[in-house]
Amino acid sequence: MLLKEILDLLGNCPIGFIRKDSFKTDFTGIKMLTKDQSVFLPNVLYFGHVRMLPRNLNVNYCTNFLIYGPENDCLRAYPGNTPMNLLYLDQSVDAFAVYNRIQEIFLESQQVVTGMRLFLDALFNDEGLQGICDVAYSFLGNPIFVIDTSFKHLAVSTGTIADNTLMEKETSQGQIEEEGINFIRKSKLDDQVRKSSRPFYIHNPVHDRGMLIGSVKIHGIEVAHVMMYEQNRAVTENDYELIHRLCRVISIELQKKDFYKKNKGTMYAYFIGDLLDNNAGNIEQSKERLATLGYVLKDDLFILSISDKYNVTSEARQEMIVSDIQSMIPGCLYVIYQNTIIFLINGCGGHDNHRFTNKQVEEYLVANDLIAGLSNCFKNIQEIRKYYEQSLKSAQLGRKMKNAPGLYRYEMMSIFHILEICERNDYSLLDFCHPALLVLKAYDEEKNTDFFNTLYQYLNFSQNTQQTANYLHIHKNTLLYRIEKIKKITGNPLNHGDELIKLHFSFKILEYLNEEPNQKS
Repeated sequence: MLLKEILDLLGNCPIGFIRKDSFKTDFTGIKMLTKDQSVFLPNVLYFGHVRMLPRNLNVNYCTNFLIYGPENDCLRAYPGNTPMNLLYLDQSVDAFAVYNRIQEIFLESQQVVTGMRLFLDALFNDEGLQGICDVAYSFLGNPIFVIDTSFKHLAVSTGTIADNTLMEKETSQGQIEEEGINFIRKSKLDDQVRKSSRPFYIHNPVHDRGMLIGSVKIHGIEVAHVMMYEQNRAVTENDYELIHRLCRVISIELQKKDFYKKNKGTMYAYFIGDLLDNNAGNIEQSKERLATLGYVLKDDLFILSISDKYNVTSEARQEMIVSDIQSMIPGCLYVIYQNTIIFLINGCGGHDNHRFTNKQVEEYLVANDLIAGLSNCFKNIQEIRKYYEQSLKSAQLGRKMKNAPGLYRYEMMSIFHILEICERNDYSLLDFCHPALLVLKAYDEEKNTDFFNTLYQYLNFSQNTQQTANYLHIHKNTLLYRIEKIKKITGNPLNHGDELIKLHFSFKILEYLNEEPNQKS
């Protein structure tokens, strides 16, 4: 503890300076001067009567003395030329009362050191956020809460007993109730904590309790608050320093978590992460929580998952992608979850067909060599995990089958998902192919014709001969000739719905196996 800090804590105590050569010493304690003492430590403040001052000091470091006695004697006390801080007490004060107070200051300082050591031990022993809170509770004697910027409890000290109905409800649901949130907003409590250089004390009328609140920041961005609930004992001056240091330890702990590193304290990110982990309560609680944050869900929701083509997204690149996509899809929320950027798209852009379309996003993905998966439309936010997995699967299958950047929709990829499931169960997918296709494929290979691709496009265009001919860049009559030839080779009249479905499904099997038709005209 620096000398200036000691003097500040002593308040208006009348202390004068005879010499002040250095204020940089970090003191560890105070000791009484003894008769004929000759050894003095540089980080100890020595206290005694002016007559006890050594007259001949032969050291090359600064020594420190606080003396009392007759003022004239004190002012004449210049023992040698050794560097020192020499302070004296006015005769109007009780010298030994001041000594006791300084002892208390060092004891309180030692308590901070002890507390910090315990906090750091919990941090370095990887006890996690919960373990740090538990250690803080056992040392401080009051419940500890860590609350994120969306008013959710990240940790509550074990053994905390609710002393009112509201606290019991908040503890069980894991977040601050609306009544408490309204008080925080109305009193601008978050702003006061944010602007304060040290923990901020307030009496909370909602709980009718005092609370000491500190801000947890990562790279200058506020990500959470630490709150000590004044339940078992009153807040002391020492608690301010302890909570301040606890906030720093918790900041380090949160930075150890990949989630916080990558989401930079974004207000909604932790909530979406909770939903993906299936930890966000029921649908009404989720909607209420989002509404509390000022975000209203629409009926048409989608999940968009983005990663680099080869899944080597740097943090800086992720930040750019997030910024760009948010400008193209207003109102979307995002989270970087398991090294993939996940967007919750709220509404389908004004379309009534429950299908999200955004040409700008699709062009952006291709231009930046990105692969994205898009889920089907859904309404229940509690089902986000399922649709997140749909989006991941779409991107994965798109990478496997096309190995090209772009947007892959689950509505288009679901059939390949089915095939993947079948393949995992040791089925030979070729066994599911319509035999007519295999005959046609063998014919093309033997005769060097293009009937296989012709049938593929004919089915793709729902047997529309003009569209198919245009796509293949051939005359319509040429197409009609080919169709008749295909019917003869396969023995299939191509006029029954079930047959056409089986043929189209067989083409999808071959596409999944990377044996789709060669694009010859």
